[in-house]
Amino acid sequence: MHKLRLSILFALVACGCSAGCEHLTPPNNNNNNIDAGTLPPPPLANCGDGGFADMVVDGTDPNTVKMECKSTDYCDPYAIGYTPDPAVQQQVNLTMGSMSLSEKADQMRGTNPGGGSNYSDIFRTPDNANKGIRGFLFRDGPNGVNLAAQLPSGKKGYSTTFPVPMARGATFDMDLEYKVGQAIGDEVIASGNTMLLAPTVNILRHPAWGRAQETYGEDPFLLGRMGTAFVVGVQQFVPACVKHYAANNIENGRGSANAQMDEQTLREIYTRHFEMIIRDGGVACVMASYNLINGKKATQNKHLLTDILRDDFQFLGFVLSDWWAMPPGTANASSDALSANAAEAMGAGLDMELPWAYNYQQMEAITGPGKPVDEARVTQATRRILEQKYRFKIGKMGEPAGLRPAMTTLSSQNSIENNEGHIAIAHEAALKAITLLKNDSSTLPIKRGNVHTIAVIGAEVPYHVVNTDLANGTVKFYSDPRLGDLGSGRVFPDPAKSSGPLAGIKQIGGSGITVVSGANANLADNADFVVVVAGLTPEDEGEEYTGAGDRPNFSLDGKSGTNAQNNLIAAVAAKHKPMVVVLEGGSVIDMPWLSSVPAVVMAWYPGMDGGRALAELLFGDVNFSGKLPISWPKKWEDEPTFNAGTTTSMDYYLGYRHFDKKGIAPLFPFGHGLSYTTFEYSHLQVPCSTIDKNAVVNVQVDIKNTGTVKGEEVAFLFASYPGATARRPVKELKGFHRVSLEPGQIKRITFSLRVADLKYWDSASNSWKIDAGAVQLQVGPSAGNLPLKDSMTVN
Repeated sequence: MHKLRLSILFALVACGCSAGCEHLTPPNNNNNNIDAGTLPPPPLANCGDGGFADMVVDGTDPNTVKMECKSTDYCDPYAIGYTPDPAVQQQVNLTMGSMSLSEKADQMRGTNPGGGSNYSDIFRTPDNANKGIRGFLFRDGPNGVNLAAQLPSGKKGYSTTFPVPMARGATFDMDLEYKVGQAIGDEVIASGNTMLLAPTVNILRHPAWGRAQETYGEDPFLLGRMGTAFVVGVQQFVPACVKHYAANNIENGRGSANAQMDEQTLREIYTRHFEMIIRDGGVACVMASYNLINGKKATQNKHLLTDILRDDFQFLGFVLSDWWAMPPGTANASSDALSANAAEAMGAGLDMELPWAYNYQQMEAITGPGKPVDEARVTQATRRILEQKYRFKIGKMGEPAGLRPAMTTLSSQNSIENNEGHIAIAHEAALKAITLLKNDSSTLPIKRGNVHTIAVIGAEVPYHVVNTDLANGTVKFYSDPRLGDLGSGRVFPDPAKSSGPLAGIKQIGGSGITVVSGANANLADNADFVVVVAGLTPEDEGEEYTGAGDRPNFSLDGKSGTNAQNNLIAAVAAKHKPMVVVLEGGSVIDMPWLSSVPAVVMAWYPGMDGGRALAELLFGDVNFSGKLPISWPKKWEDEPTFNAGTTTSMDYYLGYRHFDKKGIAPLFPFGHGLSYTTFEYSHLQVPCSTIDKNAVVNVQVDIKNTGTVKGEEVAFLFASYPGATARRPVKELKGFHRVSLEPGQIKRITFSLRVADLKYWDSASNSWKIDAGAVQLQVGPSAGNLPLKDSMTVN
């Protein structure tokens, strides 16, 4: 009887946060004196100071009694949403009461193009000195704050450089992504800027996309959750602007590329994660993309900007254009053409044109009675913009900007200082991101007692880019810190605080190990262990305007065609030394030598302290825990068509959904990543026999560290719909959870699954639906390994 009562109590708790939750009271969110220069996580929304903590258990079956689960609140620190503050709205009303049409229009446009050559003034909107309204000062940076763009002469422009978002996606760690976001928000304020143009959450529909490194992966749920955590972090200081909305998934020809898709694909695959970042994260701003969707430019697409964004997602912030995304992108167009463009964009729902006032310079001429634009629409756009300015306390000239003062400072060299805490976060992100793909015969970790000489070998590959700060360069793969491409998101760290592979291995290896380095395979001859570092350059992948753009294939040296790096790896492998190949890049890289090398690591672009993090992992001082946020195909032909020319059909199935649908096994599945220990999954507990459509189901599973060293495991929850008649994927991600385990330790983890997240778009009724019927839940270490299954029924 006692056991039955405990089981019933467990079931009640598992259906919601109303009782039995472990207390996770965070520190006061207004405390600026936080160790390592970070802020605590936000309070848990909708459940007071309670939430589910990982529980150490003894491994016995809890024998849960299933029950009917009714509607419950969602208990999550990253589902804070946005509720307008009446005091802020009153402030907006007072300001707008005396604003002229021109003053309103100035809030909606960038600077004067000055004949189309004023590139030094493209990251701001004008101040209104008459009303004391500060204009925006924008900064890019998914990887950190880009202080290099338009850098004054003689200035360095250093800031903390984090691993790229694709690497951070491999951490599957929302708490860490929150810390990254708030650190970047801090440096935005410290550098005197007021809005961050990030996160980038364009889904990776194909690994060849030139900006793959800027997003979190191939799954909309992953993008929505990680993007939300980042936004909540940034918006502890300043507004964030999520981009690029939407379906901007081909870089070459991005301004004219047409993404063709049906409505279900648009809603579920290409915009669903934006909805999560809006509803959960309360993001202030959405950036409309360059491309066309179903034949209409995103900046002038009413279905995208109003029907979906405003009416469906209930977005309350403002929409700005990507830089020069509005047609015609030139100052030579006629005033009639510019006026027509502006009127169409205003009618569609675009609130701000950037960076120059090409089309919106016509606003006064086209607004008023009998004209294309009603002044009420101008007032609406201005109100949206001012509300976000005052929400984040960045709108008043002469007052400190931002919700709280920065903890870092800006030097006379235009560089961020006192950022040691942020560098520690970058280091942690690299440790959790770098992914062990292969480790035959326990080649890794490097055993210090048996290894006296290590050769760190990598090619020296020249590159050329345009329209950026560094036009020509050479990547020395064995020594250079890898930071990402040289496009709008470029970030440069202080070299004295940075580490590449060579420096990291020297430091972490210790004085008892001799390290030699260079680009010659013969350096391996006298080495006890060889680390070969290879990867992509800023010319291989990046933004189109730099001359990089999309990749034509997945090869190393894929654009040069030299095959130099593959040849170098093959030459070292032929020596049959203990070795590891470390790859650096934004997504998939072909490995024709895979069968001849015992260990492979995907380091991504690991940021300013990536070398030291890599070395700690190689030596086993820290365990690998990164997992692939993408599916790694065996060959190019296994992926869908990337770029079909002017119009590309974008299918409902991509990533693991595509491989499941086609019945193709990838080389490495979504979620693949090895460790120096092993984990065992047991006792999947789905507490609900039946569930309401507004319920939250707290699915639990036990995970045991069955090895001999401490490790962190990322577990995945997938849902499938065995009785569905609508088009649904074979399975779809609905939860992920990172847990730390000592050897032999067992913990019970919880996935809080909102039934609302099981919705799909029904094109026949033109609405979201959650069908009644069976839902199968699967849990395991990757999309290719889901050993535990249970089901429930939606009422």
